[in-house]
Amino acid sequence: MRRTIAIIAGSAIAASSVALAVPAQANQTIPAGGASFPAVFIQQCAADYNGSQSNFTVTYTSTGSGTGKGNFAKGTFVFGMTDSAFTPSQLPTFGWEYVPLIGGTIAFPINLKNATTGRTLGSSIQLKQVTLAKIWGGAITTWNHPEILKDNPRIAKSLPATKITLSYRSDTSGTTNNFLQYLNAWAPTIFGKVQDDMGTAFPGGKPPANSVAGRTNAGVMANVLSTEGAIGYVDLGDAKGYPSARLQNSLGEFVAPSAASGAKNLANQTNLTSEGLVQLDYKLKVKGAYPISIFSYGIARTDGKGPNGLGVRQFFDYTLAKCGPSRASALGFVPLAGKVLAKGRELVQLIK
Repeated sequence: MRRTIAIIAGSAIAASSVALAVPAQANQTIPAGGASFPAVFIQQCAADYNGSQSNFTVTYTSTGSGTGKGNFAKGTFVFGMTDSAFTPSQLPTFGWEYVPLIGGTIAFPINLKNATTGRTLGSSIQLKQVTLAKIWGGAITTWNHPEILKDNPRIAKSLPATKITLSYRSDTSGTTNNFLQYLNAWAPTIFGKVQDDMGTAFPGGKPPANSVAGRTNAGVMANVLSTEGAIGYVDLGDAKGYPSARLQNSLGEFVAPSAASGAKNLANQTNLTSEGLVQLDYKLKVKGAYPISIFSYGIARTDGKGPNGLGVRQFFDYTLAKCGPSRASALGFVPLAGKVLAKGRELVQLIK
């Protein structure tokens, strides 16, 4: 494939893999959207990219992976972002591909206080895999349940009898899909479905009485912030430092979500498909690794018949080569590395 150097006004992108076609004549808008999981990161990358050159302006709307996939397939979004794969019925009718762009962790923020001291307890709470499944399956409904007390001896006397409220995604979501993959890996008899819709994935096919829905990760987080006893599932960027549970990994360690603990997990997730998707091992045994760490993917056209393929290719390459290494960790995400990064940069070359 012929390569030329992409010249970007203001700063040069350190990315030799950007292949240019015909130079753009004027600034062109590239509307994109999808997964809310990477939205904090992608929106920052878009701001940086837009400021680094004058040919394209990328906009990103956080809609959830399901809407992102649908709008990309319809052509509403020039490119999309998703944390889950298309189902056969959703597949676009034109040439396209997945491109891994960023990694991160799914955090479980908890709004819970010590009734005596008023101090927050969320970041001190330790949850085993099956305990987490029982909480989300509606079998454990108070924070002083014996199973939770047993795994939290240091704070057991401080855990109140507060009702647990489950804050889940109302929209179709890749964050939900990955969370369900994890629950299915550890407790398949409780969570037998893996899909983008959480509402019908609960045991019995409907949300339990102690649940409340929120749209996108921001909506889930808003419900957690406003409801004493609530627990949600969001990307670490949307958790914004809010006290979140420590989850047990396959070595028996209780690990807090962070860019560093997520990186330890994702560095060892190398089971790549030819499509560029990573088949995640939720029972990975790595010291210090946070157990629910995932990848988020760009979806872009490869048939050359969509608008601004050059701009999409440049932006994806910018994200992998510059924005990920410089921005991801501070925002709570994990830049790609090793085999997954190499695959991502290979796939970027196919975007037209």
